[in-house]
Amino acid sequence: MKTPICSFDAKTGVLCAKCESKVDSGQLKKSDVEGAMRLAKLAEHDPYINQFTLLGATKVNDIFVLVLKSPDIVLIRGNSELAKKIKSEFQSKVWFVEGDSSDRKFIENLFFPAKVLNVNLIWLPDGNKVTKVIVEKNHTGDSNLDSKNIQEIAKTVKNMELVIELKNSSLGV
Repeated sequence: MKTPICSFDAKTGVLCAKCESKVDSGQLKKSDVEGAMRLAKLAEHDPYINQFTLLGATKVNDIFVLVLKSPDIVLIRGNSELAKKIKSEFQSKVWFVEGDSSDRKFIENLFFPAKVLNVNLIWLPDGNKVTKVIVEKNHTGDSNLDSKNIQEIAKTVKNMELVIELKNSSLGV
């Protein structure tokens, strides 16, 4: 397993001088270290997790966001037991996003399993940009959509301002 810290540090739970200096300088966050250590613990007994590449980890409110490589996300989405095992280890909500993806793919990961219909970049007069995301409203309403946390995660992980619009699906019957 590859992590932002040394694999030895992740397994032992003690940071070497090099990794400690990365945390002190701000190059790594405490959440990166915590995520690496928790995944390393799981990787000892799970060959799938042992193949993961953790690019980073962030805490937003009560959510732990794990930034992984694309194949790792595909594996987790296809194996609900693996996702449950990871969520159990972190003892909180865990969201999985691709770190090596386009902005659109990153957004689709944030809204998963909801369907993203459209993503538009809007340039504001002051030079800032906002990303407008149109998401299909699911059949039960928007109860599964946590817009505020999604916006905070996008801002924290990718420095992306999101405006979210829900749209009823148009059924071609």
